[in-house]
Amino acid sequence: MRKTPLALSLPFLLCTLAHAASFDCTKAKTVQEKAICVSPQLSAADDQMAAAYKAWLAAAQPDWAAGIRQNQLVWLRTRDASCPAGDANNPIESCLGNIYKLRIDELQQMVQHFAGVTFVSQAITLTARDTPDSVPAGMSEITPGFGTLEALLPQVGLTAPQWAAWNHAVENAAIQAVNTFTGDAKKPAQDWSSLVLPGVDDVMTVSVDGFDGKMVSATIVNDYDGHGAHPVENSAKFYWMLDKQRALKPEDVFLPNSGWDTWMEQRLDSYLHKALDAQSDGNYQSWFPQGGAATALQGIVTNPGDWNLQPVGFSIFFQPYQVACYACTPDPMIIPWSDLKPYLQPGFVLPQ
Repeated sequence: MRKTPLALSLPFLLCTLAHAASFDCTKAKTVQEKAICVSPQLSAADDQMAAAYKAWLAAAQPDWAAGIRQNQLVWLRTRDASCPAGDANNPIESCLGNIYKLRIDELQQMVQHFAGVTFVSQAITLTARDTPDSVPAGMSEITPGFGTLEALLPQVGLTAPQWAAWNHAVENAAIQAVNTFTGDAKKPAQDWSSLVLPGVDDVMTVSVDGFDGKMVSATIVNDYDGHGAHPVENSAKFYWMLDKQRALKPEDVFLPNSGWDTWMEQRLDSYLHKALDAQSDGNYQSWFPQGGAATALQGIVTNPGDWNLQPVGFSIFFQPYQVACYACTPDPMIIPWSDLKPYLQPGFVLPQ
């Protein structure tokens, strides 16, 4: 926390700048900075945010520093644009408090520790200059005049081959997830630069959910704003078998030829009928082309990216538009592990 110089600590400054923050309050210019400097709560939040940001920088590889600083600058612009002065329905102090809480929570996830292994997120920010008609009138952008791709990608600094394989694999999985959600999945993207588009703001975040010594589980979330009716958030799971140096396959969990997939398709079909028929003209399958529901269910059931392996049970979650309209997306289906016992591989360890 940068303190106000003692020579400036006059009574009137003590009244107006009673609480310094991570920046120099004597140089505060914007309404947002001034609001932070005069609020003990916001000043404390700013200090907490700054500490988490510095911890991220300290843990990161040296050549990541520029990307991390760029990520912070983008957030500062977003902070100020999201919390303008004079909004009676969302006072600036309340708005800033909420946005700081979200940022602190995010920054504290940039350095994660599981089973003696440290995962540190790399920040990637890329821009593509807009074409004259790429952004509809009245729409705001993260970086005015540019489409933006922001990515947060956890990596492990260990040199062991299995961790080098994980670093490479999770980056590829994230790139392909963005490509699938926002591009042409039949033409896989090869790198980040091929994903940034004019007039589009895309935020991709990978977070590590756990590591038990054998398998790393992570969640990939992609927030895509093409400046249409609404932004779309997609997500996928990524499970990596460290000892086998490959992604999780269905046969790692279920006995092949046991009928587990047919049984689960039937269970999923029943679940979706109950969840969606009332808002789908009496049959959710009408959402699909003729005969397409069976193919879609099979794809969902057999795709580990749509699974969430939890202590409470085996969960399948749904992407927007995957089984119904955007607003109709159902809650995940959870199956207790006890119901799946006849189909599980004997060596599969239930999540704890």
